[in-house]
Amino acid sequence: MSEQPRLDYRTLSPYVRYVHEVEIPPGSHLRERHIYDYEFIYVVKGDCTLRIEDRTHELKGGDLAYIRPHLANEMTVGTGAPLHCFAVHFDYLFLGDSMDFSPHAVYLGRNDGEGGKSAGNWLEQRPATEWVDFEIAEKISVSSVQPMYEVFRQLCLHYGQAAADADLWLKSGMLQLIGLVRREQMTKEGIRVGHSHANLVLDAIAYMEARYGERITAAALDGRASLTPKYFGTIFKDATGRTISEYLLHLRMDHAKKLLGQHACSVQEIAEKVGIGDLYYFSKLFKRTWGMPPKRYADSVAWLNQRRM
Repeated sequence: MSEQPRLDYRTLSPYVRYVHEVEIPPGSHLRERHIYDYEFIYVVKGDCTLRIEDRTHELKGGDLAYIRPHLANEMTVGTGAPLHCFAVHFDYLFLGDSMDFSPHAVYLGRNDGEGGKSAGNWLEQRPATEWVDFEIAEKISVSSVQPMYEVFRQLCLHYGQAAADADLWLKSGMLQLIGLVRREQMTKEGIRVGHSHANLVLDAIAYMEARYGERITAAALDGRASLTPKYFGTIFKDATGRTISEYLLHLRMDHAKKLLGQHACSVQEIAEKVGIGDLYYFSKLFKRTWGMPPKRYADSVAWLNQRRM
């Protein structure tokens, strides 16, 4: 399999390949298959058993399943009622025409003249994109069922349209879906919901939030948790998807952006306030994080504020 590209929220640009809403008769067994892109399945009503490789998940109304590329999977619908569900096949970014394929030819087993490639060995080599700082569970019991239902319904609506802007609405809908999924799995501080060491990580984040302008050492955080530096670093990365230094940098850049928008301090003063005294280094980090130098960002916010007046 090809090397997997890595992406984050800055490069995320989902490409929707196929969307459908389906009702599957009770007792149905959908034979084992392999998919070559990502798939979300949202159960509206009914229940089923979904096997992904050697892992089995029981799904019912309000549950969301997530299937990664190249994994064997199969589904058995419960005998009590039909299974009503939505499904969307997508990539986290468009991999180019040479890596694209027709879902009708590959997944539905028909060649309808759309010009897509039929299944072949090249699909096994198709790269899979992975989000750097966020790992999605294979099963999520959704708490906000109505917003999740609505975004799938909108995806279905736009997938079936011939309008010139339909692809843009699909991309927009997919971003909303990914945002909802992230909200289901992460707290506002960016800690994985239900993580066994959430309290320790939250304490470290609160400490960084209160002292982001100071020199914060790993030893100070490790000591608060009464754990070895290596072990605590592993726990923190597992809970947040970021290393301690990555999280602290994001925290500092987020506060720097807010301060720049207030126009109360110079760029040098803001750099010092967020704990990065070297102006050149601060500007480099800010541009890497937000895509433009701090002075240009401050000027753009000021211009927008003037336009609103």
